[in-house]
Amino acid sequence: MKTRQAILLVLVSLSFASCDLDSLLFKETALTSYTLSTAVIPESKREFVTMTSQGKKIYGYFIKSSRSSPSITVLYFHGNYDHLQYYWDRAELLYKTGFNVFIFDYQGFGMSEGTPSESALYSDSRAALQYVLSRSDVSPTRLVFYGYSLGCAGAIDVAAYSFTPSCLLLESPYASTSVLVQSGVLLDIPSSYVMKGEYNNAEKIRRVHTPLLLMHGVDDKFIDIEKNGAVVFNNANPPKQFIRVPGADHEGVPGAMGESSYLAAVKAFIQQYTPAN
Repeated sequence: MKTRQAILLVLVSLSFASCDLDSLLFKETALTSYTLSTAVIPESKREFVTMTSQGKKIYGYFIKSSRSSPSITVLYFHGNYDHLQYYWDRAELLYKTGFNVFIFDYQGFGMSEGTPSESALYSDSRAALQYVLSRSDVSPTRLVFYGYSLGCAGAIDVAAYSFTPSCLLLESPYASTSVLVQSGVLLDIPSSYVMKGEYNNAEKIRRVHTPLLLMHGVDDKFIDIEKNGAVVFNNANPPKQFIRVPGADHEGVPGAMGESSYLAAVKAFIQQYTPAN
């Protein structure tokens, strides 16, 4: 029996030795077009955007504030599942704050060309930043980053190396992919078998010098709050605020907080650290 188990372990090891984590971390779905609800955001308030990242076309939507005066802009980095159409309800929530919102798809997600990877994620995030800064109706001093789950890696990387936003919001971030692998979230095997990219948010956050709001579900079974969100928060520079959300799983922070409380917390934090017109 022990011999059989040893052989099985060797086979599994060899199988994943040639594998990289990107294929396990990204859960992308390709689309030929987007079908987006107009219940909250009318078509007249959104613009379909084409950008280039690593020679590939990537796509997004710029959502203009319902206010007549220039507004704060939120650059939103979505999670690892599907595409921006899946996360459209998050864009709708942020639209209700009265801010501009830009949401985009990484390479391989939705209509975007290419194949997802750590380097592609960072390149895509910078392309999104460059697009937003190119707009005459976006003030660089009133630009906010919001990362969710996988998107936290893009938001932190850009804030650490490319541009300092007026503030940074992170929802359900992971510390690093080593932590995810070792905790069994991705695969319960040694991280050395699958590591290609580290996505080390816990270390990169030390380089970020902007106010941080971190929200994480206490009942998150996918990305454990103590091993991940709390570690990122502890490494972050002040000023910073940590909202632990009881009853919230990985996707459930806004729901568990309640829409009005969630929007109030997000809006208050952003307005506190973003200069007025």
